Amino acid sequence: MIETRNINIQLIELYQQQLAAGKWIAGDRFPSERELAEAHGISRATTNKVISKLVSAGWLEIRRGLGTFVAERPTLFSALRQMESFTAFAADCGLTPSTDVILFKVQQESAPTLNKELGLDTGDSIIHLRRLRRLNGTAVIHEERWLSASRYPELQPEDVQGSFYALCLEKYDLHVEREEAVLSATLPPADSEMDGPALCMEGTGYDADDQPLWKQRLHYHGPCFEIRHTAENQASFPRLSLGIREDFIKQMNNS
Repeated sequence: MIETRNINIQLIELYQQQLAAGKWIAGDRFPSERELAEAHGISRATTNKVISKLVSAGWLEIRRGLGTFVAERPTLFSALRQMESFTAFAADCGLTPSTDVILFKVQQESAPTLNKELGLDTGDSIIHLRRLRRLNGTAVIHEERWLSASRYPELQPEDVQGSFYALCLEKYDLHVEREEAVLSATLPPADSEMDGPALCMEGTGYDADDQPLWKQRLHYHGPCFEIRHTAENQASFPRLSLGIREDFIKQMNNS
């Protein structure tokens, strides 16, 4: 039974769980607004919001004149909010993951633009952290993140050794509802241990009330990752995903 507490969020979480569990697979037609409204005894305006959120999250796609369909699940890192477990992904590739926390600092002073992006006032505490994500000991992602200390009380360096998304959900009950990011080609930071070009993804995550959860800047190791493009037909939305290179997997497995 769906709770009355914020029914939009309840339904979004329900269908995300069902989609993740494989109740529908990529290419399946998803129930329409009318069908969902009848199934749950709610208005079509509410189901429209639910479907819109699932589309923006990458779970569904709307094909003009055809309806709503389950999207092909994007590969790892294809969208910030869809990031799957780094540990599970590494295991699927036969690689060993690890994380180094290279900076963890609580500070009161920061740039005015950063305060604005996090919805903070001057003097509010900010947690600044940097992590290196490794595969078989090789640094492949340099992550820099800024957080409102008030939203992550008592956060410790040992808390950020694993999935940050899982930390938000399990320890702080923070649900990521929207993210905006910009991609650019650049050189990695000096403390990244990565040589050559990198793909930088910089963005901000928001909760259901559109309040900032974090600002982050991720550098992906160029020789490790590649961008893939999929467009099935003119009626479907093209999908860009960031995946790991097959030659990199072979190199790591043979080293």
